[in-house]
Amino acid sequence: MAKKNLKLYIPGAIAFVLGIVAFCMMFVNAVTYSGKLLGSEFSFTGMKLAFGGEIEVVSGFTVEALEFNIMTTLAFFLPLIGGVLAVLFKNGLITKIVTTACFVVGAVFLFSTTGFTSISLGGSDTKDAILALFDEKLAVGPIVAGILSIIGAVVCFFKGTIAKMIG
Repeated sequence: MAKKNLKLYIPGAIAFVLGIVAFCMMFVNAVTYSGKLLGSEFSFTGMKLAFGGEIEVVSGFTVEALEFNIMTTLAFFLPLIGGVLAVLFKNGLITKIVTTACFVVGAVFLFSTTGFTSISLGGSDTKDAILALFDEKLAVGPIVAGILSIIGAVVCFFKGTIAKMIG
């Protein structure tokens, strides 16, 4: 009997681990800018894009240019929330919908991080200068977190089926 109860928590634990790893990708580079003229390159971590910070323009000279961005914050927190809910609640229709939606919306937001970066960049002067001089591309953090979120959504959606296959 105890073995049967344990197998019901394994898919939720897998989703929880996927959510934690997706959340930890916040501390890795999220957006990279390559210079069109000079060939210089700099990047922002997901943490800096989500909560704001300083940009080092020239070595030793920083500008407070990044602001709090709710969309980027949600992108990294939704997979974690989905994983926690998958562990806490048993397999039911509402739980399946909510946990899967957390992972799917998190994945969509993660892959849209470059679009949300312009929100994080402060005033229009900073935004226009950076976007005019640099090419923007998605870095490794949101890509890995987005893939893990998609896998987490599949695990949450098929939670009951996975539990039956284990036991």
